[in-house]
Amino acid sequence: MTSTRVLLLTMTLACLSLLAPTACAESFIAAWGSYGIGNDQFKTPQGVAVGGSGEVYVSDGDNARVSVFTRDGIYLRSWSVPQVSSGYAQALNIAVDANDNVYVAALVDKQIYRFSSAGSLVTQWGTPGSGPGQLGGTFSLAVDAVGDIYVADHTNHRIQVFTASGNFVRQWGTSGTGDGQFWRPDGVAIDLAGNVYVADAGNSRIQKFTNDGTYLTQWGVFGSLEGHFNWPVRLAIGLQGRVYVVDYLNARVQVFTSEGAFITKWGTAGSSPGQFYYSIGIAIDAIGDIYVADTGNSRIQKFGSGATPVQGISWGTLKGRYRGAR
Repeated sequence: MTSTRVLLLTMTLACLSLLAPTACAESFIAAWGSYGIGNDQFKTPQGVAVGGSGEVYVSDGDNARVSVFTRDGIYLRSWSVPQVSSGYAQALNIAVDANDNVYVAALVDKQIYRFSSAGSLVTQWGTPGSGPGQLGGTFSLAVDAVGDIYVADHTNHRIQVFTASGNFVRQWGTSGTGDGQFWRPDGVAIDLAGNVYVADAGNSRIQKFTNDGTYLTQWGVFGSLEGHFNWPVRLAIGLQGRVYVVDYLNARVQVFTSEGAFITKWGTAGSSPGQFYYSIGIAIDAIGDIYVADTGNSRIQKFGSGATPVQGISWGTLKGRYRGAR
């Protein structure tokens, strides 16, 4: 379908902080998508990732598919994710490695699917359960530099690690509030040094580990102040190792140093450019541009981390609907 193109004035979002005097404004660049089944439409887009070639991959939840776009929001291609029950967000989250292998976490059938960048199914793994290599309910994933897959196994309160072929490697975490414990871990990301960051949603905090699961540090408490969280769902690592966190019920993105010092935040609840409605996914490309899966508004929003305001284009209308339970 042909999208309606509307020229938007740039909206520069403040990111001043005494903790980060060099922080600059996060600027709205563009948005694309509206509610529906067309090529440039979404039904609860839940995950977003950027491949090695710079293409933007979106896990389109209730459409049970992966859609691929240029960095400017131009539709390229899509393919279906196997769906065992209609009416549920099957394509839950997505990760893409440096070679553009695409990994999709499927909610309903507790599977992880690996596709080529063209959408051919390469392999899949997972069975329902709580044993090693089995998967619980909602989960997200990330790929490290050597190609291992880290899975936030939400209802089993743990992180699991697999090879690219789906072989179980290791796991850590139990339910609880202590160091290294989790309550509904909802996001995972890996920095260039191999450190693993987990959005420990139910405990309103971010935990940091080595890649073998050794606990390093944590930050965050429940609330709406700077550095506080109300269900942190996804995170991504940006330039200079900064940690970007989607603060789901506070309708914002918060940014921290790798040790948890607050840098900046942006976003309020709504459907205007730079606002969010039950946003979930986040990804950052090689030049530092930030992509947010604005789930309830059925769109992807793109932000720049540079200090210079940028004019942008918005594709589609901003009618949102969110059917996922959290």
